[in-house]
Amino acid sequence: MGYTLNPRNKAAGDFDAGGFSWPWMLDAGVGLPLGYGKAFVPGQYVARNRKDGLCVSKNDGARVSASEAKQMAQIARWVADLQDSLYAEWEKMPASEQQRMRDDRTRLYTLPVRRDFVEETRAFADWAEKSGGFRVW
Repeated sequence: MGYTLNPRNKAAGDFDAGGFSWPWMLDAGVGLPLGYGKAFVPGQYVARNRKDGLCVSKNDGARVSASEAKQMAQIARWVADLQDSLYAEWEKMPASEQQRMRDDRTRLYTLPVRRDFVEETRAFADWAEKSGGFRVW
């Protein structure tokens, strides 16, 4: 099940975020302006109490203001650029090294995310700037 982001500026149209890519974007830093971020263990997060009492990681209509949306757009661009750099370095590695890193279950490093997540993050950044704020459904 994915997420539908409904903008205040109806001309921007809805943004459909994937069920895995939206949480990944939030965890990657896009959620920081909303007080949302990773916690101590995988799959756990911390979220600041919001005026509407809703959490942006749930599709229950949480509100995001226009200024928060613009901040999120900037961070989304940084995240996408960082992933591009990470992917470029990854591509330089021999296949055997890539496989060793993928197989290491005790790793303390980050592997590049799927390319479609990066493109969706960029698309979100463009959309969020024009959204005028949005609700997460």
